[in-house]
Amino acid sequence: MIRRVIADDYAAKIICLILALIVWVQVFNDKNPLERRILAIDVVPNAAGEELIIVSTDPPKVNVTLEGRANTLDEIDEETLKAVADLSEAGEGVFSAELSVDAPYGVKVVEINPQVVSFHVDVMSSANVGVAIETLGVPHEDFEMGQPVPSTGTVRVAGPKRLVERVKYVAGSVDITGAGEAVSTVAKLSARDGAGNEVAGVSLEPNQVHVTVPLNPLPPSKAVPVQAVVTGEPQAGFAVGPVTASPAQVKIRADEQVLRTIGHISTKPIDVSGKDSTFLHQATLDLPQGITVQDGRVLITVEIVEDITTKTYQGVIVQLESPPVGYAWEIDPAIVSVDITGRSDILDKIDKDDITVYIDAYGRTEGTSDLVVAYRINTPEGVDADTLQLDIKPARVKLTLTKR
Repeated sequence: MIRRVIADDYAAKIICLILALIVWVQVFNDKNPLERRILAIDVVPNAAGEELIIVSTDPPKVNVTLEGRANTLDEIDEETLKAVADLSEAGEGVFSAELSVDAPYGVKVVEINPQVVSFHVDVMSSANVGVAIETLGVPHEDFEMGQPVPSTGTVRVAGPKRLVERVKYVAGSVDITGAGEAVSTVAKLSARDGAGNEVAGVSLEPNQVHVTVPLNPLPPSKAVPVQAVVTGEPQAGFAVGPVTASPAQVKIRADEQVLRTIGHISTKPIDVSGKDSTFLHQATLDLPQGITVQDGRVLITVEIVEDITTKTYQGVIVQLESPPVGYAWEIDPAIVSVDITGRSDILDKIDKDDITVYIDAYGRTEGTSDLVVAYRINTPEGVDADTLQLDIKPARVKLTLTKR
């Protein structure tokens, strides 16, 4: 009877079902709670005109707050979720647009921060510019470079208008180091502005060209010494010393007949007037007609030295100092010559009267003595006597003392 009552009591069954559903929902909510999460996702422009280019997006990512069940949020791929901006009305310049996020089923977009993003929009443009080829290095010394010849003289540059307008030419380079014949190669091109700086963000068509660099043979060569030519007079008391060139030789080129007549190459005159010390001079070569030089840079070292000379003073009388009282005296020889060695300008200012030569008889008694001749000299103002070298001839004389 109890079974019949339960089976027939639909109200009780419904109540039990509702209770069970409530319990299930509670358990589900406990294990899969409702959550909010913030994701950083990329901003994607949409519906921009084909002639427009998005130069920059500010900011490129935004923070999106999503609300949903934990399990559902766990399944979201942050890389595939995008914040979309409608740029169908955008034009050249800066354009602002609101963002929208297409969230998965069961997920609510609570907030997009920031909601509005700025886009720098530019127009596609193109232009034809010239090709400039730069050569690197130098060819073999017996050749000179001709004008590089690219396979095309112009290249089409395409990209954002503001960048294309900066491009003034495209450049490529070819290495000709040590080459002894024409160089033929492919050069990669890059866009350049008026200052020669590379302009990135544009495309080139073509982006490389074939280049031929002709090399022309030079006339015969010959290495000859450099001969420095000096003119003028140094300051008084000084003279021109050794003159050296660096390099000591230069390579000249000319017709074979002309080369046979050339034994050296002179510099243009180097003025030494008034010089009193060694100096360096960047010389210019005095090239005869028909002669070329491979490298005409010659550094000349001109040494200015003291003009040391010797001057002889004849007939200088030997003086006797401290003669003893009561004695007659005789000096043999009584006259000597004096050689003075020193700077020429100093010697020019010294006369015979400025020189005193003498012997000292202090403490001497009757008899003959062999004595060294000493000297004193009056030098010009500012000149130290020690800078002069004196040689007295003879260096010794005889002193004879006799009682009166």
